[in-house]
Amino acid sequence: MHNFKSLTNSTYLKLKIEVALVFRSLAVFVKSTILAGFISTAAYSQDASGPYLAARQAAVNHNYGVASDYFSRALEQSPENKSIIDQAMFTFLAAGEVNKAHALTELLNNNSENPTLIRALKITHAFKTGNYKGAIDQLAVDGVAGPAVDGLLKGWALMGLGEVSDALEAFDAASKSQGMQSFSIYQKALALASVGDFESAGIILEVKGSAPVILSPRGRQAYAQILVQLERQQDAVTFLTKIYDDTDDEEVRALISRIKAGAAIDFDIITNASEGVGEVFLFLALALQDGESQDGLLLYTRLASYLAPQNINAVLLSAQLLEELKNYDLAIASYDSVPRSHPAFVKAELGRAQALAYIGKTETAIEVLTQLSESFSSVRSVHDALGNLLRQDGQFDDAIKAYDVAIDIIKTPEAKHWYNFYVRAIAHERAGDWASAMRDFDYALELSPNQFQVLNYLGYSLVERGERLEEALSMIELAVAAQPKAGYIIDSLGWVQYKLGYYNEAVSQLERAAELMATDPIVNDHLGDSYWAVGRKIEARFQWRRALSFITKDTELGDIDPSRVREKLDIGLDAVLLKEDRLPLKVADDD
Repeated sequence: MHNFKSLTNSTYLKLKIEVALVFRSLAVFVKSTILAGFISTAAYSQDASGPYLAARQAAVNHNYGVASDYFSRALEQSPENKSIIDQAMFTFLAAGEVNKAHALTELLNNNSENPTLIRALKITHAFKTGNYKGAIDQLAVDGVAGPAVDGLLKGWALMGLGEVSDALEAFDAASKSQGMQSFSIYQKALALASVGDFESAGIILEVKGSAPVILSPRGRQAYAQILVQLERQQDAVTFLTKIYDDTDDEEVRALISRIKAGAAIDFDIITNASEGVGEVFLFLALALQDGESQDGLLLYTRLASYLAPQNINAVLLSAQLLEELKNYDLAIASYDSVPRSHPAFVKAELGRAQALAYIGKTETAIEVLTQLSESFSSVRSVHDALGNLLRQDGQFDDAIKAYDVAIDIIKTPEAKHWYNFYVRAIAHERAGDWASAMRDFDYALELSPNQFQVLNYLGYSLVERGERLEEALSMIELAVAAQPKAGYIIDSLGWVQYKLGYYNEAVSQLERAAELMATDPIVNDHLGDSYWAVGRKIEARFQWRRALSFITKDTELGDIDPSRVREKLDIGLDAVLLKEDRLPLKVADDD
């Protein structure tokens, strides 16, 4: 069977070539739309533009819900200002208000600053309202996303008109474009399945009768549904189980359970032409999801959700993009829109809890995950997430309990499960149970011997405890070899060298770490100590002051004591060590 991950990645890469120019124009529009606000501010501010200024600033900060409200007010004041209309159209769509965004296209034309977005909104409205003839007419005049993607849109418009043969020809034509073959075949299969021709759909998704040409987890579920319609339930279960071995994806687990139970399963991935186009827009967002412009990707996911409201994947991707844009309120609203009855509810609640934690509502986030762990007690990822949040909140004993449940769910630990034991080890270490921590650290390394995170954390912990320093040095050297540009690991190496008395080497490594993590208080504190050890006392005090200036409410004070840093500034490191009854600094024999 093909390597589906490789197939997906290579296909997405090829698709970038096909749509890069179109997407870049959309990304440039996103940036230019916001920038245009700055350029036009001076002229517009003479019109008492309070709502406009507030809208523009909110849009710059990706606060699209707030920006949408203010743009609505600004449009009431200046309903014919094309610059405001352009910016408002983008903002309405980013906020998920597609109808409001489309209404503004009637006030603009293709000579405006954003013809690509206007065309996308118009074609979307045509499909949503069933105006398939209008969609075909528009595509004949103005493309939306390049010849291949436009060919897929035309295919779905023809499906909407019931002209199936012509539609299939359009999908075939699109498949001839570089990088589009697999996705076009997948779209053709969806079209056939949507009209009940499951046999043909199944045939074209298979290569040599066994390897489906499918691009995403959603596509794999579509293939499984097609197999069920063909009364090949066991093939569907075998396929999903092999692809998602030991899966914690509740959607897949639910589908497998339903198939095994003999439940009636309809093909519901795509049921009409509008949903088919939603699938195309979602694919564009997934294919181009590499950080180029989350704003631009968000426009595609919003259009996908509008065209296919039942496509929860589009909702979840919108929420993820909003998180990356630090618009946590809209992200939380998107996650919260997933119904409890949907198999993706667990995934949505995990995302909602994470977003709540980001905005400081840790207690609420923990409550969300606690309730989720009670309702979905067999889903390991829920207990993992709960444990992580409790650990980050300093509730180490409760975190250990959550990790215990997660680990108990693992039937046979494999290399990929090293992380479960690693995080529980950290919780044990923070709770003061070093013996239990060592057992988990050792087992994590047994599962994945060269895992740099475990090597670094364990090595650093041994250094802080003053135990097995030479062994700790070897561990951290292995971690640095694996991640030579990771500042926090280089800091560990410099710190163990300092503890062993290799002060010159320590200075060299800690200076590297400080270059990579210039504002980290712990790294700067360590560098200050190493400077002091080699007699560079003025520089040492400078680094300690920097360390104090970088301490925030999020700094792990278990790794740096601000009072001790201040005391080093007052009386020097030697005097502090003497006061603490510690051994004075001593250079190693071979330093």
